[in-house]
Amino acid sequence: MLFYTGEMGLTLTEEVSWHGHRMVFLRAGNEHHSVALVPIDLRKELGLSEHTTVMTYGMQVGSYRQLKDAVALLNENGCEEIDVPTALFPGIDYAAHFLDPDGHCIQLYCYMEQIGWDGKPRPVSLRREAVTPWPDKLEALPDTYADRTFQGPLG
Repeated sequence: MLFYTGEMGLTLTEEVSWHGHRMVFLRAGNEHHSVALVPIDLRKELGLSEHTTVMTYGMQVGSYRQLKDAVALLNENGCEEIDVPTALFPGIDYAAHFLDPDGHCIQLYCYMEQIGWDGKPRPVSLRREAVTPWPDKLEALPDTYADRTFQGPLG
């Protein structure tokens, strides 16, 4: 981790322990995390590809509606959706995970928690919990539109 914090300048946001595995989430700006360091052994437990060192590749879409539409489209076209426990992506509430043809896990999400003035993530008890089935709409959180990332047209 020292390489990422000392040499690359990333900031530690949060550490998570899940089934005995320690994961570290680091950020480069205000988003909860830009990089997650996850033990390779966890891939086998989750049923993910063991031929890569990347657990997931996350892609943010512009809105919750786009996320739901993307999930529907990928499912309609026979893409393999897998279940990844929410504990493994803190700071993100609703996310979908699909395997690409080579077995890499692609994460789609529409919201990532923004780190506030105190440099600390929101306490777990104050985070929105994703429920199943997903609701039709989500209420905006205080930091929903705080991200400066341009996502392109929402059409």
